[in-house]
Amino acid sequence: MSPDTPGDTPAETVTPALLRGISEDLRAGPLDAPEALKLVWSGLCLARLLGLRLGAVDGRWGQRQRNAESVEHQLARDFGTSATFTGTALALPGDALPRPLAADEVDGALDALVEFSAAARQRMLATAPKAAQWHDERVLRHDSLVMGELGAAWLGNRASYRVDRSR
Repeated sequence: MSPDTPGDTPAETVTPALLRGISEDLRAGPLDAPEALKLVWSGLCLARLLGLRLGAVDGRWGQRQRNAESVEHQLARDFGTSATFTGTALALPGDALPRPLAADEVDGALDALVEFSAAARQRMLATAPKAAQWHDERVLRHDSLVMGELGAAWLGNRASYRVDRSR
């Protein structure tokens, strides 16, 4: 899977280790705005697929997954307004219900999701001032806050979010 083709990975093959790899890439070396946005988008798609597997474990994780899904849709909508993704139809993967994670994978998945949220937020904030395009800078700055909400949703720190799919 490349940052340009984030939806090519079946949910069943997404593991915490795969998402941790994206988090490590986000923390490594400098990236320009388009590279950062593409890598964060790729990670967001993996986080969604891993989150769907975690959400299928039980009702508690299902509620957190629905909260995270609202944040994911907001991020997808906002990323679509960036200069980097002009002319690209961004769609989150994972409409089918995947196989739940095994009980011994739950803690690792939660850690990987929260770690990704933090690494993506940090990369977005660090990259925003260097963006050549205003629309990329705007998305990197604004959505760094939204990315932080993704981690909060998985930690259960927010009672609920609302998906606005009317746009």
